[in-house]
Amino acid sequence: MPSPPDPDHSGDLKRYAAFISYNQRDRAQSRWLHRALETYRFPAKLIGRDTKVGTLGNRLPPIFQDRAELSASANLAASVQVALAQSASLIVICSPNGARSRWVNEEIREFIRLGRQSEIQCLVIAGEPRPLRNADDPSDDGAFPPALFESGGQEPLAADIRPGMDGKNLARLKLISGITGLAFDELRQREQSRRTRQLVIATSILALALLLVASLAVFALVSRGEAITQRDIARQKTVTAERTVEFVKSMFAVADPSQAQGEVITARQIVDLGALRIDRELANEPTVKAELQVTLGEVYTNLGLFKQGDLLLRRSLTDGAADPGLRARQKLALAEALSWQADDEAAARAYREALALTRSRDFDRIYLVPRILAGLGETEGYLGNVKRAEDLIQRALKIDRARNQGEGPEVARDYEALGQVYLGANRYADARAYYDKALAIRLARQGPLHPRTIQDLNQLGAVAYLANDPGAAERYWSRQLPLAEKVLGKDHPEVAVTLNNIARIRVERARYRHAIPLLRRAIAIQSAQRSEGNEELIFPTYNLALALRATGDLSEATQLLKQALPIAEKQKHRNLAPIQVELADIYCKGGNTVEALALLQKARPLMAKNYPDQPWRSALLDFTAASCRGDVAAMTSRRKVVLTRWPLPSYFGQQVSRR
Repeated sequence: MPSPPDPDHSGDLKRYAAFISYNQRDRAQSRWLHRALETYRFPAKLIGRDTKVGTLGNRLPPIFQDRAELSASANLAASVQVALAQSASLIVICSPNGARSRWVNEEIREFIRLGRQSEIQCLVIAGEPRPLRNADDPSDDGAFPPALFESGGQEPLAADIRPGMDGKNLARLKLISGITGLAFDELRQREQSRRTRQLVIATSILALALLLVASLAVFALVSRGEAITQRDIARQKTVTAERTVEFVKSMFAVADPSQAQGEVITARQIVDLGALRIDRELANEPTVKAELQVTLGEVYTNLGLFKQGDLLLRRSLTDGAADPGLRARQKLALAEALSWQADDEAAARAYREALALTRSRDFDRIYLVPRILAGLGETEGYLGNVKRAEDLIQRALKIDRARNQGEGPEVARDYEALGQVYLGANRYADARAYYDKALAIRLARQGPLHPRTIQDLNQLGAVAYLANDPGAAERYWSRQLPLAEKVLGKDHPEVAVTLNNIARIRVERARYRHAIPLLRRAIAIQSAQRSEGNEELIFPTYNLALALRATGDLSEATQLLKQALPIAEKQKHRNLAPIQVELADIYCKGGNTVEALALLQKARPLMAKNYPDQPWRSALLDFTAASCRGDVAAMTSRRKVVLTRWPLPSYFGQQVSRR
């Protein structure tokens, strides 16, 4: 057991900023707290300040949360004792569950024994903020563990996230104040200043964009020379733009920290509140109402909230706006939302309706035309009409080059649309060429951290992978990963997708030790961000099972495949048949031939349906069945098909060669 440090030795810097002590029933709140503390970025003016955890950087030192399952012995596990000794603070998740927990109380006692009782903080999540009096009485709802008071200590500092109390944001700042020794009021004021600046910037950008649209409309209308009528229309459009800007600014007012009661206000909440207010406040301003419905509908779509976006966009169409420019914008936004939902037939109809509106003599939003053409072209590509798609996108490209006098972001968008069309047509060299052109523009004009730059790298990785160039695919995805982490955050689901993609290539190329950490991280991210049973867990779980099986960990590999199987069955996931084949092979090698062959029989029609263009998959299934039956001739025949696609060294090449 480590010896206790000198409690007065403030210069003794620890490995961990804090140790989170919690009962397993409160794990969800513990995970939130762990993420909230480790992802908090200190304001620039505080960086470099001397604190209890050393010279302050962008973030806190690591936070210790997960401990191994404790044995039934009376003592804490040695690894937990070491972690406690290496932690500057102890944060106790306080609830009746935690107060009754033997291990939470033991961890508190150990931290006090180390001489650091003054560095204990509490986070109240349930119950009442008082000591638990009787652990055997289920009605006792005291939240503080008894060990906090056994040595005669005072009630520790506590943050409280129960309804109506501090709220999560203020609670986080209180705990950070205790960990670092920084004044809570200073942290709160700097956090409020930072959030206010962010909101001002966001509002200003949106306002400038809307005013730009209004100014373009004014210019187009006045230049027609229809003096009185067109000036009136221009004034109306300017009023509409001003009212739109005013409404959007008022939406952001709810995010003012002074009104938020300590809670973080998300973009989703701001848009939700704005959408609720539209009908109530703009009933007498139908044009402003329609413009805002389209704008918020597009925001919903970009946030991935397709159902909400679709509903708002369809509602905007019911008012029957007379302005063909507004109608075209409505149809365009609806078409893009439908395309995101893979409803290509409906998307194509909406694009065509938008395009027809651009031919009206009163249409004045010329800037929408190439966007409509490119969107319709991409959709035609999804429908298999490659020639029609090329013609439409080339028209968009011609307009955008003329309007921009060169190659700007709009031209990059057209190149991306062509790249997507050629990708769908399996013309990988053409797809790669156009995505490369788009990437060059994005990097030059918008930089490496622009979302479309990151998306282009992802698409180039996909093109290279499908073209059977795994080395290039891994390079593209490895280049994308740190950019996505900076823009989206290290725990974003899209980061998990890229981790899985890189790891899949490494598994296929038999680089298992380099794949396993990436896959474990991908699974951890998806598990934290998605609901249980989400299909996004299937790919990394299956790939991790392959890697573990290849390295000899058959037990965990089998467990992972069994976890993925019911999720894939429920979601009708295309990876269901490969999972069944892998699991059947394990059963067969374990002597369970009957269950293995039954599983392969279920997989056979699914494999043929989902992978008609990958004959090696069905060959691997047949090889597995033949291996299970001991049919050497069939094994030899099907092995050749698999090795045509996966020669040695590769995971699947190794699998059929070893047998």
